[in-house]
Amino acid sequence: MTTQIKQVCECLGVLLDAFGKLKRMVLQEREDVISLNLEGLNIRRSELETFFAHVQNVSDRASQLIIAACDERGIAGKKWLSALVEVAPKPDRDQLLKLQKSIKEESRAVENALNVNRALLQDSLAFTNQTLHMFTSILKSSSSSTYGQQGRFMESAGQPRIICKEI
Repeated sequence: MTTQIKQVCECLGVLLDAFGKLKRMVLQEREDVISLNLEGLNIRRSELETFFAHVQNVSDRASQLIIAACDERGIAGKKWLSALVEVAPKPDRDQLLKLQKSIKEESRAVENALNVNRALLQDSLAFTNQTLHMFTSILKSSSSSTYGQQGRFMESAGQPRIICKEI
């Protein structure tokens, strides 16, 4: 294994590990959303943003190493991993293909998990908005029968207030 290809494989291995950790973090974020752990969700959001930056740095480093390995091999045109795989000797090619396939699978899994989290948060927000709208409608109702004869509504500065009277 040449030094350049070895460095590419090592960096791709680090990227694969990073995607695995990122997937676990996204799944933990989902658990925080489901369990309404707002404190954990805030902490997780910060951790995810930092880790996304780390994944981007590792990905950029892998791209630089792939370009350098393609230059070393005299590859013209697009200098992608697929181009490097085509000219790599058999044992290196197998390792690169395995890493490429694993990274694609992990990145798809992370993307799917993020999409599920996004949909979950959007649904939660929509439900919350509907609930708030329902309660706002009830409180702004002009019918005193909502609370029987025990109270009445008063409008003050655009905000509904309930005045209760004891019998």
